[in-house]
Amino acid sequence: MRKLILLLICMYLTSCLSSDSAILNDSVAISENGWSIDNPVRFEMDVTDTAQPYDIYITLRHNTDYEWMNLFLFLKTYYPDQEYSRDTLECFLSDETGRWFGKGSSIKDHVMLFKRGVKFPQEGYYTFEFVQGMRTESVKNIMDLGVRIVPSRD
Repeated sequence: MRKLILLLICMYLTSCLSSDSAILNDSVAISENGWSIDNPVRFEMDVTDTAQPYDIYITLRHNTDYEWMNLFLFLKTYYPDQEYSRDTLECFLSDETGRWFGKGSSIKDHVMLFKRGVKFPQEGYYTFEFVQGMRTESVKNIMDLGVRIVPSRD
């Protein structure tokens, strides 16, 4: 039953992401040498509609040599007035037995809903800054990190 529910959730998320109306759909390749804690990944976008609610997805690609079952991310969101907010995200990449989530065989692609129905409070440029939050200076085998922001369907 859990597998069926997980499959239905994945199918729903895939259908949500197939829309061409994304206001941000970008990813950044991570160095093969590892993702250093001193190397944040940044995304920028211009918000012109503050009434529209949006769904925010985090996309992640890693190979199966990744050594943990999760990935912690620290996110700073900078607003047009230079104020910012902070979030801590835990991305579950495998179950407790080591079975990977995501699509693919030796390279795993994950699409994870971060927030649903977000309304951006100000018009202007927003910056999303991600830092890996694992307890090591550098995380190996993460290939890229991305953000996709689409209008909510609710």
